[in-house]
Amino acid sequence: MALRATRKSGRSVSQKSVIQHVMKLEERVWKAAQERDAKRFAELVPADAIMIFRSGMVRQPEYLAGMAGRTVGHSEIRGMHGFMPNANTVILIYATERLGSENGRKIPEATVMESTTWIRRGKRWVAILNQETPVAASSD
Repeated sequence: MALRATRKSGRSVSQKSVIQHVMKLEERVWKAAQERDAKRFAELVPADAIMIFRSGMVRQPEYLAGMAGRTVGHSEIRGMHGFMPNANTVILIYATERLGSENGRKIPEATVMESTTWIRRGKRWVAILNQETPVAASSD
């Protein structure tokens, strides 16, 4: 039996459509970070969110404070997929190439597996936890 999320109106939404919607939100987070759009980033990633990078753990306010000195890029998002352990949580997993710089220093390029946990708060989905894990580059 497929998990179904319930809207306030009582109508259910398929798990697949919820995951697809959250995938689009994940892409918007990347775009906001790349464009240094702190307002849009904060709409998608709330103040209590945590990001775990190679350099360590960063809370959203700290990330926003350093946004002006950071460039963020990736070559492409590959193989994004997600699952819903419950009707109010989506976990996304995908690969990308981590590119960018921070305060004038180049961030070491690396293939990373990204995992982002999204939760529904009221009518909105927000990203509360993101973790990147470096992996060996694929040869295909």
